[in-house]
Amino acid sequence: MFKKTVKNGEDISPKLSNKDMLSDAKKNNAKIRNNIKLRYRKIYIISAIAILVILIVVSILNIYLNNIKYKDYIKYEEKMKTFGFDQMYNNHSAKTNEPVTKSEALKLVLGTVFNTDDISGFAADHTEYENAIWVEYAKSSGITKEDINANNFDNNVKYIDVISYFENCKIKFLKELAIKETEISVKDLSKYTLEQQLAIKDMLENKIIDLMSNKINGNKNIFKGQLNELVVNFAEKYNTIAMAGDKLNVNPEKLPANADKYPYTLANIDKSVYELPFFSIYNNNPLSPKELYASKKNTYYRVKNATENYFSQIININYKTITEESLKQKLAKYYIVTPDAEVIKEYIKYVKENEIVIEGKAELQIPIIYFDGINKRARVRLKFVIKQSKTKENLIYLDGLNILKKTYDKDSYDILVDCYLTDSSNNNNVYLTEAGLYETILDKDKCGISREIESIEGETNEND
Repeated sequence: MFKKTVKNGEDISPKLSNKDMLSDAKKNNAKIRNNIKLRYRKIYIISAIAILVILIVVSILNIYLNNIKYKDYIKYEEKMKTFGFDQMYNNHSAKTNEPVTKSEALKLVLGTVFNTDDISGFAADHTEYENAIWVEYAKSSGITKEDINANNFDNNVKYIDVISYFENCKIKFLKELAIKETEISVKDLSKYTLEQQLAIKDMLENKIIDLMSNKINGNKNIFKGQLNELVVNFAEKYNTIAMAGDKLNVNPEKLPANADKYPYTLANIDKSVYELPFFSIYNNNPLSPKELYASKKNTYYRVKNATENYFSQIININYKTITEESLKQKLAKYYIVTPDAEVIKEYIKYVKENEIVIEGKAELQIPIIYFDGINKRARVRLKFVIKQSKTKENLIYLDGLNILKKTYDKDSYDILVDCYLTDSSNNNNVYLTEAGLYETILDKDKCGISREIESIEGETNEND
């Protein structure tokens, strides 16, 4: 075999064919493309991570800013629930960061002034849109001059508009309250009309608004936290959650130790009255006055009327004027069932025979209305004097209902009773359940009224 002679300097590397070169070029291009894809992938990943980090930072910052924005208003949510005002929002929630519509705002404002969620008794009926009865009543009363209608009732409402609603209600419905104008440091005050400026000044002076910055920012949409603040502070400042003539207790020294059991307490009722324990039947899911208030506050006037008038009948007795028919008619108003004619007959006979004369006054202790696990109860203060009587036993109606004698050891009494209440399915009236006075007395040992107990196996009867 012959060997190929290689000349000096001649390239002896194998020659690539066009096919091989094309293949190498493709591989090289693929490699370049892969490198480019990898580079772009890295850029994409880095960008995605950067965007994610930015979103997280923005989200955290937004949460932080919102916490700053809303934190001072969250405290009002609990009182909105206690007063029952949270249920007046369309979604029954007073959550601070939620928006408020125009119709909702007017409903809450009027509901605060009248302390009710139902104005159908005095407002013209309107059902054209949600909350129409409230809006139309506000318009007819001059609380707002806006053209709120079926097309815009659910638009968000501005803060300054709600401030004006409250101020107009104060002028219209709480006429005895002075409007206070004071010098205030609010940078954007000049942006508002003179009427709006006066409303802002009055609200700030009376601490209805607690300014969080040096601006009102009234042209921004209100959120529920701001409206909750207005509602709670307005209601407490002007006693709209209390009955006419009552004044809320704001003196810390007069607050009862169990103040958390009440929606509010009154300045004219001693804290010891609030601190007396509630009756509880077998601990069967009792409800405190605070827990019962929101659902029953619309009945408070009826409870007051029923309890005070009923007890006025039985602690104002005069043997010279009392008759079976008159007592029966008077008591029938306050019992859900007709009072027993025989019991009344026996009592009238007893009163006349013993020449009994009693004079007194009854006063409901607001807001001590609670649920003992079976019955609703109301705490009533009874002050009465036994002006004349031949006996000290069974002086009050129903004392003789059971065989055990009730003995009145004093001539004058100042006692508290937690009487039984009942409702009717046929009407909105509140009634009392027929029960002896002694059964409902608090502090029986100190009340000055004693009761015999049944003798057991020949034992002598003793007083409770």
